[in-house]
Amino acid sequence: MFKTSILFGDAPAMDPAKIAQGFERCEIPAELLANATLTNDEWEERKKEIAAWRLPPITVSSHWLSQPCTTPNADWEYLEFWTKRVLKRLSEVGVKTAGIYGLFFKKVEGYSPVRQMDQAIRYANLLGDVAKSHDMMIALEPMANLGTLFPTYKEGLVFAKRVEHPNVKLMADLNYFLKLKQPFEVIKEDPSCCLHCHVAGEAPEGAQPNVGGLRETHKALFRVLRDIKYEAGVSAACPWRNTGKGEFDLTQETAKTLAYLKELREEVYGE
Repeated sequence: MFKTSILFGDAPAMDPAKIAQGFERCEIPAELLANATLTNDEWEERKKEIAAWRLPPITVSSHWLSQPCTTPNADWEYLEFWTKRVLKRLSEVGVKTAGIYGLFFKKVEGYSPVRQMDQAIRYANLLGDVAKSHDMMIALEPMANLGTLFPTYKEGLVFAKRVEHPNVKLMADLNYFLKLKQPFEVIKEDPSCCLHCHVAGEAPEGAQPNVGGLRETHKALFRVLRDIKYEAGVSAACPWRNTGKGEFDLTQETAKTLAYLKELREEVYGE
């Protein structure tokens, strides 16, 4: 059975302990909370701050470095520095799966596609090697962006097989499945490759899962997760909207989302 999770750290000042209350797992943004540019002393203070939040287990990270690895002048010295430093820091707060979004592997117009792919595979292997040294996994996130090397989940599966690193697999994000009308059944092609999931709701600028008309869509995704015996997290990874009558209260909104995810999980696993 999947675990309820929340990506909260887009706004870490908004009382993370309350925001994540009741969730079984949580997800933090690597670039915002474990940035490689923090000095060691600053990182030690940041770790104390995170510990004081008394969060559910922090098992996943997202929001990787925004510099792509596929450009003609990719800075490999910097990429190696960032990768080793940030994955080590993430491991120190309990992260087991580091999410790397697909835009990091973007297509570069006018540059050899063969070299771009070679660089992408080289970097994915670097990620895998460093992750392995910390007993972690890497979850590449196809983003439905046609300007990337693996915009769809199916293409992500192909890329992961080309990389052929045991610590490099995939993340499934509902929004990106819907954007390109990808069938959830593709996840079943290699159940072991799906390490983490993101879900959100339906609104012009995004919203939490319980907003909009995606209840049956969420249940369809959860049935696939049930069928593959998926045990990892399903994170509410989304902008947050006010669904109450008064002032916006993020703690109340995350509680509503948690109740929604639990309700749907119970329905699907009880079928």
